[in-house]
Amino acid sequence: MSEPQSRFLKCQGRNIHFLEWGDPARDTVIIWHGVTGTCRDHEELAARLAHDYHVICPDSIGCGLSDWTHDKKKDPGLTAYAEMARDLLGQLGLSRVRWIGASKGGGLGLVLAATMTDCVISHLILDDVGPGFPEWLRQAAMKNIASPPHFDSFTKFETYLKEMLTRGGLVLDDKRWRHLSETWCRQNDDGLFTFQNDPALANQFSLHGQDFDLWHHYDRITARTLLIHARKSIVPDHEVAMMITRGPKCKVHQRDGGHISLLHKPALQKVIMDFLKSGE
Repeated sequence: MSEPQSRFLKCQGRNIHFLEWGDPARDTVIIWHGVTGTCRDHEELAARLAHDYHVICPDSIGCGLSDWTHDKKKDPGLTAYAEMARDLLGQLGLSRVRWIGASKGGGLGLVLAATMTDCVISHLILDDVGPGFPEWLRQAAMKNIASPPHFDSFTKFETYLKEMLTRGGLVLDDKRWRHLSETWCRQNDDGLFTFQNDPALANQFSLHGQDFDLWHHYDRITARTLLIHARKSIVPDHEVAMMITRGPKCKVHQRDGGHISLLHKPALQKVIMDFLKSGE
């Protein structure tokens, strides 16, 4: 795996961390993680794409090495995320990008593809996320993020994470489970281990209802769009059917597993690479 450069930029007054692979002179691919992930979730995909592209993987506000929320009500919403993303892309001097977004990172890409003019998104890949969001999942996510469990050892955290995500359909080898556990975990001052993200991110689910009905944005998208639809998906079949006929009339690729994916399997990476090159 090629080694990325770790960088920070101040965006909208927040310190945003990101990993950067490849030659900046090449076309850029942005890979943006989900609500409780980090910039390291898709390192294997980023390293493979770096053979052909300049690749940027940011840590969202409240995740990884980026600042935690400053405004706990505003910062978790997609409006604030979009402001920070525009600032980041502007400081990097980017006027055209390809976007791969997992879950919330896909929702962010969806908003930006519809509204951003200074930097055009030419290709949009949505990893198991659509313009809508199930209410039951919204309530569950709000509760789990606001009040995460704590453990008296890292191994207990790792076991919990593995059991939880396995039930959700994620299948990994031991090395990848350890990597994910290490990057999703933090140790508090009291010595207990818990999830690495800011619990205030739960406020998106209670205070930003507009983030979960993005059809008015989807209908404005002109980018080539691919939905990667998990077999155990949060995107219902009737919504997939609507996505195929509305807005950018997305293509659909079915992948194994559940909502959370590291996009690390070679066959899936080939699908992604072929799509990113389409239309050239």
